[in-house]
Amino acid sequence: LVAVVSTLCFLNSLPGELVFDDHEVIATNLDVRPHSSLTSIFRNDFWGEPLDSNHSHKSYRPATILTFRLNYLIHGLQPLGYHVVNVGMHVAVSVLFVSACDVIFQGLTSSDSATLLAGLIFAIHPIHTEAVANVTGRADVQCALFYLLSFLSFT
Repeated sequence: LVAVVSTLCFLNSLPGELVFDDHEVIATNLDVRPHSSLTSIFRNDFWGEPLDSNHSHKSYRPATILTFRLNYLIHGLQPLGYHVVNVGMHVAVSVLFVSACDVIFQGLTSSDSATLLAGLIFAIHPIHTEAVANVTGRADVQCALFYLLSFLSFT
């Protein structure tokens, strides 16, 4: 149910374009292109600037840039593929959040209802709009994905 609701909630972002930071991070960032060296992803910031440059923001997100590069290999600069990945990652995070709530609420008399309610609120909460609808928000969704996977692997 949470997967379906979170998908339906963000379906309207699929036909969206690349907006705001998406242009600099994806359309003009050479690290996203397959012809650039894979090692450049680890030497440059999120915007494609060398980390030792005075112009660098020092925002280091190589795992996110790798996902953008995979998107570029499959979809080029067509935004639909990037949005599908973001929505899919949000769905995965929402499902993992339900699993985390199941662990946290374990032992409560109404743990099933509390888990479902928490999962639904998380899945549809408008605070996720920027992270899911803007392609560059993938870094935030990816962070949540890895955090929840880590949490669940130690419980």
